[in-house]
Amino acid sequence: MRSEQASLDENLAVVPTLRPEYTFTRFVRGESNRLAYAASLAVAENPARAYNPLFIYSASGLGKTHLLHAIGHEIARRSPWLKILYVTCERFATEFYRALHEGKTAQFRKAYRTADILLLDDVHFLREKAATQEELFHTFNDLYQRGKQIVLTSNRPPEALPHLHEGLISRFRWGLVADIQPPDRATRLAILRAKAEELQLDLPQNVLEYIAERVRSNVRALEGALVRLTATLSLNGHELSPEALKDLLPPPERPKLLTPERIKSEVARYYQISVEDLEGESRERRVVCARQIAIYLARELTDHSFPALGMIFGGRDHSTVMHAYRKAKALAESPLFSGEIAHLKAQLLALTERAE
Repeated sequence: MRSEQASLDENLAVVPTLRPEYTFTRFVRGESNRLAYAASLAVAENPARAYNPLFIYSASGLGKTHLLHAIGHEIARRSPWLKILYVTCERFATEFYRALHEGKTAQFRKAYRTADILLLDDVHFLREKAATQEELFHTFNDLYQRGKQIVLTSNRPPEALPHLHEGLISRFRWGLVADIQPPDRATRLAILRAKAEELQLDLPQNVLEYIAERVRSNVRALEGALVRLTATLSLNGHELSPEALKDLLPPPERPKLLTPERIKSEVARYYQISVEDLEGESRERRVVCARQIAIYLARELTDHSFPALGMIFGGRDHSTVMHAYRKAKALAESPLFSGEIAHLKAQLLALTERAE
């Protein structure tokens, strides 16, 4: 496989730019990524028959790009005649604008719309790029109608992507939307064991457990911590032990108190709106939905009563807050929003270290 993406003039031939180490066999599975892994494997084994499109979302460093590459590798192994195209949305946008500038939109469309498998990474990059979104909308339609497989990744679910074409959001929901949660303790240990084996390190269990306790955010941070610590201690001639690690790893964060104010802040950040929007009177659909979810999570994750939450959310009365809670609770039990709300809830719980 070539290290550079094929040019438009080469019609993006069947040479995906896939990282060789990102395969299914090297993906560490756990409760936090079970659905995304199973769906990805199903797509790789039966393109355009299992889930089409497949939309995987998570915070950075949790493995969504790994799965995207793994799908490409597995399909290439099983069906080498298929045209597989992996591209980041940044690259898609750059090539599209270049094609517009050079008068090569026909070549651009031929390159992308003749793919059998389109693997599109970091869809959130397309926000506020109206022309590129329009092009992707038509590319999506063309591929889907011809029975071609589409897999996408993002840092949040489709409906939480700001300034995204409504048509794209609905199409991203046509197949399966799967999220990846931060790894639990068992998965973090498994990731560290796999990385240690790759680096040919014979590490005692207590060292792995120590690192797993200190580094909790994502896969990339875990692997990076292990590599950094090993290199540092090797250069200094020290053994890798919990005692030696104390000076090299940051202390575990103190649990943060989960309050309605913090929930408002995190929900506002997630939906890319302001806390003032959550507290205000805006009836914009996206803001109303975020406000209802914030009230639901505040009621579920704190001891505050409905009247107390009414005061916290802009002086709303008891019945209004109860209505918002019930609406969000229904969303949390619906197939469309259950994964998104569960993802937000897990992120909030992780802040307080209650998840374990």
